[in-house]
Amino acid sequence: MTFRPCLACGRDRLRPIADLGLTPVLNGVMFDDRDAARSAALGRLDLAGCPDCGHAVNVAFDPELIDYDAEYDNSLHFSPTFQAYADDLAARLVETYGLRGGVVVEIGSGKGDFLASITALTGGTGVGYDPSTMPDREIPNVTLVSDYYRPGQDVEPYDLLVCRHVLEHLEDPAAILRSLRAAAPPDAVHYFEVPAAEFDFGPTGMWDFIYPHVSYFSAGSLHALMRRCGFEVVASGRSFAGQYAWVEVRAGSTDPVPADPAEHLALLADFAERHHEHVARWRDDIARHGERTVLWGAGSKGVSFLNAVDPEGRLTVVDLNPRKWQRFLPGSGHRVIAPADLPGEQVATVLVTNPAYQREITGQLGELGVPAEVVAV
Repeated sequence: MTFRPCLACGRDRLRPIADLGLTPVLNGVMFDDRDAARSAALGRLDLAGCPDCGHAVNVAFDPELIDYDAEYDNSLHFSPTFQAYADDLAARLVETYGLRGGVVVEIGSGKGDFLASITALTGGTGVGYDPSTMPDREIPNVTLVSDYYRPGQDVEPYDLLVCRHVLEHLEDPAAILRSLRAAAPPDAVHYFEVPAAEFDFGPTGMWDFIYPHVSYFSAGSLHALMRRCGFEVVASGRSFAGQYAWVEVRAGSTDPVPADPAEHLALLADFAERHHEHVARWRDDIARHGERTVLWGAGSKGVSFLNAVDPEGRLTVVDLNPRKWQRFLPGSGHRVIAPADLPGEQVATVLVTNPAYQREITGQLGELGVPAEVVAV
């Protein structure tokens, strides 16, 4: 294990949390045949934590293994639940900061779904940076740049900069933040969102530990990073059933006010044992009942769960995203089917790795005539 300074507070006291073994390097890439999927590149998840701010990091991360392109697909907007969340967020930002007619820049814009939502409300323009952008997609008043935003790169003058689920992927999140701080337009608002480590390491998390995530931010460590990079936090909180942590910041300077990490450190302390128990429990359950069990959701949590508990690919997997149908998941090689293809009378249990979707999926199963029990794992 190679230790490094904390990516949030900068101190050099990381301590081991858990070695979760090998996992697919890119869980958002699908394959056209099972053999290729089962031969997907793997990387090690070796987690360590900072006793000063509670930040956690994968100290085994190797950036040379990561290559995002248009094949990478982590879009969640096919879910009505997630789309409603994203639309509500866009509406709140527009209303709170008076963004009508303004310019929105998004770093890590994916396929452009959030930019489409927010610019439709502002009536202004948007620019998105992401190497996984679909090159032929056109969104009114939005320019999608099929590339990374890099520290020091010039950005169009903006009223709002959005950066959702990007910081946790970076080897040096402070570099991009300091670059943005140096060139921030006067009074511009910056919205940053990351997976909440309090959820990930908590009793209903467990499955959001994926190789592309270098960092796992707690509320305390996210605030520490913002202050260290010269941003003033004007608002913060948790969203999407507590799974995301967010901050709204402006360029400014405030005295560091470190949060007490004791409660979060307690979660980190026994995580390895709890994770081992969860994996053992679900491996046993699938070995006994796998032929009548379905996993709904082929996103990052689903891929993480399947590679941990069903590496032989026995479970049936269903997803709403048509780009994933009849393709295969990395590592475990599960084939993904459409909801309409579920063998209804043969399904007794539908597993859900994200409890935020449990009600939505229960309703969809009812519409499909599948009388299965829905269980959040």
